[in-house]
Order: sequence, then structure tokens, then C-alpha cells
Amino acid sequence: MSVTVRARHEYGYPLARVWSVFTDPEFYQAKFEGIGHREVEVISAEMEGEDFRIEITREVPVEVPRVLRGLLGEWNTLLQSEHWQPAGKDAYRNELTIEARGVPATMTGTMKLSASGKGCVNEVAITVKASVPLVGGKLESLVARDTEATLAAEHDFIQAYLA
Repeated sequence: MSVTVRARHEYGYPLARVWSVFTDPEFYQAKFEGIGHREVEVISAEMEGEDFRIEITREVPVEVPRVLRGLLGEWNTLLQSEHWQPAGKDAYRNELTIEARGVPATMTGTMKLSASGKGCVNEVAITVKASVPLVGGKLESLVARDTEATLAAEHDFIQAYLA
């Protein structure tokens, strides 16, 4: 079983402007700190042509229902790996993985950043899969809910950052 979270983030800025931000390691640091995460660290970032890879670790707050308190704490450490590369004309695709240390769940996903009119759009799909008997569905729902909230906060932050 798994849960997929989808989001469509539109930006009123040209693709080149948004792409330059999405490939800036300092942006990732500012973004995650700006949405309330702590202990944010860019572990590695590498740009080779239009191929961009980055790994970030951070602690994220989690609201935990009683049934999952044994699995999760109030803060969880995430390791996020992203690999952006060209995806045809005026588009970039990101393959990402997010590992939550000590949590029996995995998150994998894609993003597609592409030109749209005078601006651009980032289409996001993140799949959450838990490997815990009995409470796996509840864990997936919790992580999906937190992922939706994080994606919305990221979109708001990016809009302000670009302005």
C-alpha cells in the first residue's frame, strides 16, 4: 500500500529565473529554514552542465497521534536527495528520495519544472510507502499530510523568495 501526494505550483517568473533558484544550494538552506525546519545542512551539491544533484539533511517537526508515538518523535531527521536534469525543450525533471531516519517509511517522487506562458509550473508527485504491519496505513496518511503541508509552505516561500 502507498499514498501519493500531488501538487501543481505555478510561478509568474520565467523558467530560467526559477531554474537558477532551484539550482542554488543557498536557496535550499534558506527555504527549509524559512518553513520552520532546523539543523538544515546541504551535504553536497553538484552542477554538471544542466544536470544538478543535491543532498540536504534537516530536522522537521511532526505532530504525532498517540498510536504512532513509539515510531516517531516530535522532530524527525530527513535526508533528501534530488537529481535534476533536462526533460525536453523548456523543462527539467527531478527524481527525488526522502529518507526519514528511524521511521519505517520511504518517500520517492518526481518534479517537472516547465515553461508555461510567461511563467512556469512545477508539477510534484511524491509517493509515501510505509513498511509497518497494522499501523502502516496510518503512518502513510500522517506522512502524506505533513508532505502536503510542507509542499504548500515551500510554494509560499518560493513565491516570496522570487519576488
